[in-house]
Amino acid sequence: MAVLGTSLSFAGTFPSSASHAPAPSWKERPDPGEVPEELPARCKSTYRSAVQWKSDVSRVDRDRVVVFDGRQVRVQDAGWRVDDRKHGAWSLWFHSLVWLVLVAMEDPDLAVEVFIERDRALPDPGASASKWEKRETGWTQGQFRNRLETVTCLYEFTGDKRLRPIAHRLAKANMDPYRYPGLPYKKVHNHGAMSNIALIQAGTIFGVQEWIDVALKRLEADLREVFEPCGMMYEQASVYQLHNIKLLEKAASMIGEKLEAPRQALGALVRPDGVLEAIGDGNPLSGLEPSGASLWCEETGWGAVTRNGHHLTVRFGPREVGHGHLDHGGVTWFAAGVPVLSDRGLFDKRRDDRYEYAHGMSAHSVFEPVGHPDYDPETSGVNRSDRLFKFSDERDGITRSRTIEFDGSTLRVMDTGSGAESWIQHWQLAPGWTPTATGAVHSSGATLTLRCDRMKAVRVEHYSDWRVADQAWDLQCRAKPEAGEARLVTTLVVTPAPEA
Repeated sequence: MAVLGTSLSFAGTFPSSASHAPAPSWKERPDPGEVPEELPARCKSTYRSAVQWKSDVSRVDRDRVVVFDGRQVRVQDAGWRVDDRKHGAWSLWFHSLVWLVLVAMEDPDLAVEVFIERDRALPDPGASASKWEKRETGWTQGQFRNRLETVTCLYEFTGDKRLRPIAHRLAKANMDPYRYPGLPYKKVHNHGAMSNIALIQAGTIFGVQEWIDVALKRLEADLREVFEPCGMMYEQASVYQLHNIKLLEKAASMIGEKLEAPRQALGALVRPDGVLEAIGDGNPLSGLEPSGASLWCEETGWGAVTRNGHHLTVRFGPREVGHGHLDHGGVTWFAAGVPVLSDRGLFDKRRDDRYEYAHGMSAHSVFEPVGHPDYDPETSGVNRSDRLFKFSDERDGITRSRTIEFDGSTLRVMDTGSGAESWIQHWQLAPGWTPTATGAVHSSGATLTLRCDRMKAVRVEHYSDWRVADQAWDLQCRAKPEAGEARLVTTLVVTPAPEA
C-alpha cells in the first residue's frame, strides 16, 4: 500500500554523478509493483506513490504541466500554489513531489530544475502559518517530510549538488520541535516516526550527522509511548499496527530496544490463512504469519482469539481517534477455513460518500442505533476465558450492551439497546458469500446459518485494495424497542463445504 509506504533502509552510499539508461515513457509503467531496476532502493516507495497517483509527466518539459491523479497543475510561478480541501491526501502527495522521480528517469536535469523552481516559488511560510496556507504551499508536516524523502531519492539518483540547499531547508523544518508530531509538544504518532526515518535517510545520503542524531534522540523518547504494554498501538487500525512496527523496528534496534510485544499482538490479529483484516483505515494485507495466540488490550480496545483454526477479533475501547472507525463492539470472524465476517477497509482518503460509509457504523458488524450516525462512545469490555465477551457503552442518551459467545464455528450474540427508535445488527459478510433465505453460502461450498428477527440482505462495497470496490453483503437483523429497550439474539453457525 503506497499510501503507507516508506523506505526503511538506513544504510547507503554517497551519490556520484552517473549516466542513466533511457527510461521508458511514464505511460509504459502502469504497475506500481514493477519498480525499474535503475532506481536506488531508497527511491522505490517514491516511485510507487508516483505511479499510484497516476502521475502524467509527459508535458512537464514543454508546458510545465503535470497531471496528478487526473488533475492538471501548472508547475510554474503561481501555479505551484494548489490544494484540494476535500482531499488532503491529494495535496499531501502532490506537494511531496513524488512525481519528479518519473521526470528524473527520463531527464535528471529537468527534474532538478523543476524542484529548484518549486523551492523558489513556495518558501517556508513558518510554523505559525494557517493550516490552509501550509497545505496550498506544501508546508504541512507530512508534505515537507515526504519532500525530504523525494529530494534524498533524487540526490542519490542524480548526484546533483544543487539539491543540497533544498535538503537542508527541509531537514530544518523536520527538526523543528513545534512542528514535530511527537514528544514533547504533541502525542506520539506514526508521522513522527516517518519524519525521523526521513531524517536518518537524508543524513546518511547527504552526510549530515546532526540530522541522524536528532532523529535517534526523538525516536528513543517516543518509542515507549507508541504501544501499550499488551503490544497494540493507539491509532485504532490493524494495518497501522504493522506500519508502526515496520517504521520502528530498525530504529528500535539502533537504540537497543525490541518490539516483541507489538509483533505478538500483530500475529494474534492475523487470520489462520495469513490475512490481516483491515479494521479501521487501510486495506486487508495477505502473506503474514499468524501466531494463533490470544490478545486482550483493555486500554486500546482490541481482542483476538484462535481456536481449532477458527479466529475472532473484537473492537471496543476509546472513542474514535487517529485512523479508527465507529466500530465499537464490532467483530471479524474466520471459520471453517474461510473468512465469514470482515470489515470493509477504506476506498481512499477522499472525503466523500465512500469515506463516510467506511468510517460509519453501517460498514461494521455492530449494533447500530438508527438515526444516530455519529454515536461514538467509549466502550468497556470484559473477556471471560476467550469464550465469552461482554461490551457496554453509553453516550448522548443511547445505551448499548453486547454479549458474544464464541465456540469456533458458532457465534451467539445478544444485543440490548435503548434511546433509539429502531436498531440494526450488521453482519458484514466477507466477499465470496451469497445470501440465502437462511443465511448465506460461500463460493467454497461452506454455508452460514443465521437466525434472527427481520433479516434483510443489503448489497454493499468491500474495499480489498486502494481504490478497489468489490461486491459484498450486509446481513441485517432489525428490532424496535419494547418497554423502552430493544433486544436481539442472533446465532451464526458455519458449516464447512462438503468433501468432494
